[in-house]
Amino acid sequence: MSLLSKIAIGAVAVVAIGAGAAAVLGAAFPTSTDTHPPCEELPTAAEASAALTRSESLATDIAALGKGISVEVGSPCPKGQDRALIQVTYGSKPEREAISGLLARRDGFGVPVHLVER
Repeated sequence: MSLLSKIAIGAVAVVAIGAGAAAVLGAAFPTSTDTHPPCEELPTAAEASAALTRSESLATDIAALGKGISVEVGSPCPKGQDRALIQVTYGSKPEREAISGLLARRDGFGVPVHLVER
């Protein structure tokens, strides 16, 4: 076997091991997939505020699911863009699951909701 063949086989083995390690580590340490629509698709801050006011009982029910849960109008876009959404901040996986379950059973706010872990 030539030296070039050995180098090629070694390189393939290193890439395969690296890909396997990345897959295992990615499963062991998952990252949050919470995203929101692009900023240009979000409602204005006034529209988001009005939606929160209209759905005050839903916001109260969400906040009651845990001590550290908060519901507010959030602005995830760069400064200068008048775009907002309903931002729900939580502190644990059980709180997140409870929030998601409640939102699935209710009509929502009428604007996008973004879950953010503290």
